[in-house]
Amino acid sequence: MKSLIIVVTIAISTLFSADAFHSNSFDVIKGCKQYGHVGNYNDPLTYIPITDLQNLGFTNKSMFFKIAVQGSTDGFLRFGDSLYPYNKEVIEIVFGGWTNTKSAGRRQHRTASNKATNTVLAEVQTPMLLSADRLTVFLVELFDDGTIQVRIDGQDHPFLLFNDTKMIPFYYMAFTKGSKDMVYFYDCPVVKYAQICYEDGKMYVYRDEGSLNESKWATAKNQSIV
Repeated sequence: MKSLIIVVTIAISTLFSADAFHSNSFDVIKGCKQYGHVGNYNDPLTYIPITDLQNLGFTNKSMFFKIAVQGSTDGFLRFGDSLYPYNKEVIEIVFGGWTNTKSAGRRQHRTASNKATNTVLAEVQTPMLLSADRLTVFLVELFDDGTIQVRIDGQDHPFLLFNDTKMIPFYYMAFTKGSKDMVYFYDCPVVKYAQICYEDGKMYVYRDEGSLNESKWATAKNQSIV
């Protein structure tokens, strides 16, 4: 019996780092919403208006939000300015694509006939980023100058960083998948106001009132109302 307990303890310690350990693995999604039917990559998707989001964080130069992903490969987040983004462009973030070896940021144009063309904005190696056995929580941050960065929640540095020169608005968001089933959670609780500064390659986070940037996003939310 003792040997069984030791084996289980080692397995759990391997699965979660000390910083990421939770008494229940679903603690990480407490307060989040689960995305409903996850369509295939080229299926019509259910886009969520940002008016439905209760947990957006703000800095003096950006806004940010958290999502959680579970699946073996090919997680996708899309966002743009339309509920039905045909003959339009969206931003697509790939989590653990290419059999869970790489992630990417790209701009996607989808025609009325549903033909998609992707423009790669960044592509980085991220081996074993996703897991079919556990949730991975990401913080996505959108800056006023079009910079977009993604990091694992709790880590100091983004693993994906790119710039959208067209500055596609964040009015609607959706999730999709490749050939494997995926589970997504969104609208996860965040520290609502924060000031995130980068100096000498390090990140410093401070709380502040954030009201100026929040007012800009309140205007954006109004534009997403159907």
